[in-house]
Amino acid sequence: GNTLMSRIAVVVFLSVLVFACSRTQLAYSKADWLLEYYAGQTIDISAVQRDQWRPVLEATLQQHRDNELAYLVAYLEMASQIVSKDHDAVGAACLVDGALQVSRRHARLAVDLSVPLLVDLDQSQVKHLSDYMAQRQDRLVARYLDPDPELRKKARRMRFNERIEKWIGRMSAEQQHLVDEALDRIPDIAPFWLAYREQQTTGLLGMLESDADTEALRQYLNSWWVEWDGRSSGYIRSWRIAKPEFVIFLQRLDASLAPEQRKKLVKRLGALRDDLAEFLSPESLPVSLSTLASRCEASTV
Repeated sequence: GNTLMSRIAVVVFLSVLVFACSRTQLAYSKADWLLEYYAGQTIDISAVQRDQWRPVLEATLQQHRDNELAYLVAYLEMASQIVSKDHDAVGAACLVDGALQVSRRHARLAVDLSVPLLVDLDQSQVKHLSDYMAQRQDRLVARYLDPDPELRKKARRMRFNERIEKWIGRMSAEQQHLVDEALDRIPDIAPFWLAYREQQTTGLLGMLESDADTEALRQYLNSWWVEWDGRSSGYIRSWRIAKPEFVIFLQRLDASLAPEQRKKLVKRLGALRDDLAEFLSPESLPVSLSTLASRCEASTV
């Protein structure tokens, strides 16, 4: 539920997980172009601003290759090893906490990437960003908050199914039932997330309109994108229910996997890991799986 560069950071660095391997390589190799394009779409970046920002972009992408990519590759290796084994109750929790850590680490990079660009916006660009974010919010509300409760529930189930079947192939009737049961227990966080997104976007736009300085913007974005501060009590309560219920669902889904489904999942994780490993910097230090596993339950979100 973030905005601006945080969102594109997820697109470039995390959501490659849903691509086929060849597209993963293409997306990562074109990360600089994708980020510049996104900046143009969101804030109508000028040629001068693009030239001034490019060294920041290049340095951030290099930092990702030096540090974060090794962490992501290690996470995928850990995930591959977990799903290769027999049902493991600890493994699902480790995967969820590890994914949250990966997301948080990338959010920090997104802050570094965004602040130098945001601090230099003129008022017409702030207005452009405001209009863009309002349109984006409207599209998200239309996608996630259908006023018809049954249609909304059906759409949520379809999204869940599509994401799972990208990884394991067609689900059985038993697995479909597991999804239905899980969605009955997992709170729908979409209303809280979208309200939080609108609240935080309004705060950011207010800061930009008043010409907030670099440090103020950095603190605000870190508070939002990294720490998730300012969430409503309802959001926090729902998240605290949703996270363990999702872990339980993953445990049950893992136990239900047919051999061919598990094989497909392991193969896709391994291929993605290998694809991203191609981009590791020679200077990057490998992340040991023991270190990653010891931290995977340390998420405080």
